[in-house]
Amino acid sequence: MRNKHVTSRDNPVVKQLTALTKSASARRSGGMCLLEGEHLAQSYVQSGRRLSQLVLRDEGDSSHLKNTGHDALIVSADETIWLAPNVFDSLSSLSTPSGVLAIASVPTAPRPFTKGFILALDHVQDPGNVGTLIRTAAAAGASQVWLSKGCAFAWSVKTLRASQGAHFLIDIVDELELATALGEFRGARVATLPRVLPGMSSNVKVTSINDTKFGQDVALILSNEGAGLSHELYPAITHGVSIPMARGVESLNVATAGAIALYAVAKGFQLSG
Repeated sequence: MRNKHVTSRDNPVVKQLTALTKSASARRSGGMCLLEGEHLAQSYVQSGRRLSQLVLRDEGDSSHLKNTGHDALIVSADETIWLAPNVFDSLSSLSTPSGVLAIASVPTAPRPFTKGFILALDHVQDPGNVGTLIRTAAAAGASQVWLSKGCAFAWSVKTLRASQGAHFLIDIVDELELATALGEFRGARVATLPRVLPGMSSNVKVTSINDTKFGQDVALILSNEGAGLSHELYPAITHGVSIPMARGVESLNVATAGAIALYAVAKGFQLSG
């Protein structure tokens, strides 16, 4: 474990950190993620992983570390960097910097399951929605979250912040050829739909989520906020579910609809488990 104290923005360490904190492409190419705040860093460590770099706001008095959990983070980091307050604040994206940043390796994506409880996201582009759905999927007991190409980056700062650490509680498979993965899934492939869409198989029926019984192997598909379900996924869909709404309400936010549907699937698992 290495420790560094840095006061200058011209320090090579700060320049490296600036590239990682300000550039999503730099993190993506290096397979790294940026964790802002003590909670996210702790969630990563509690999942059994080590931080590559822990970056702390140096207040000039080590007494502020007592009883805060920072000591556990320090021993779980390969390197701890103490930054002068003005340097630290220049790196943080928060209006009120938390005092903790961490650079960590993105967990290796597993192979997509062919059974189980899966949440599949089709071109969901808002990082807040993606992060919230990852968090809800973990809470509902899903096994994996699949993200198609075209979804918001699973490991962006905004997505991580919205998930509140749930990234490290559930398998995430991103940049996935979703049609292929769904075609290999040996269970129900259920999309949230208002109705059967033109071009879908005549075997597909859309039922109210209140009247739908789910089994043990379900891939729940949520689609783009505006464009809807991608046409290339139509052949993979075996069922559709609709969410009843009061007259005059056309649709729900995808994260809200996803929460309703995820817990309906989870209830089915509990009943048939």
